[in-house]
Amino acid sequence: MDILACTFKAIVGYFIFMIVGTNLLGLIVRGFVPYYIKDEHGDLVIAENKTSSKGIVLTLFFVILTIFYLIVIYRYWNLGVVLSAAILMIVRLPDLLFEMRTGEKLTAKNMPKRPIDLFCMVLGWAALPILWYSLYCEIR
Repeated sequence: MDILACTFKAIVGYFIFMIVGTNLLGLIVRGFVPYYIKDEHGDLVIAENKTSSKGIVLTLFFVILTIFYLIVIYRYWNLGVVLSAAILMIVRLPDLLFEMRTGEKLTAKNMPKRPIDLFCMVLGWAALPILWYSLYCEIR
């Protein structure tokens, strides 16, 4: 019964960590790297100037929030769960940088097929067994 409960918690936790981590990383990276959107003619236009004092303060706030997020996860679970959450944040970085550079949302047709992208995909799925094992060892 413990294995089934850990499997359910790992799957739910995986998706929660993916959503929260992706959004936190997106807010941080967009504060450091300029990003582009396509206008009505298909030309790339810089979306927003983040070098203002407001942009810098918001970026630093989300950096601190991300560190706090990982510390809270460690405090209430263990290092394996933190590792899974951090992996899910890191593997999103190449896709996010691609979206910011091209101004397009990532789809199956336009996604790059570089070795780093394959590595990140495998590493992202490897976070699920790491999370499961970390939760299972916590119960035992």
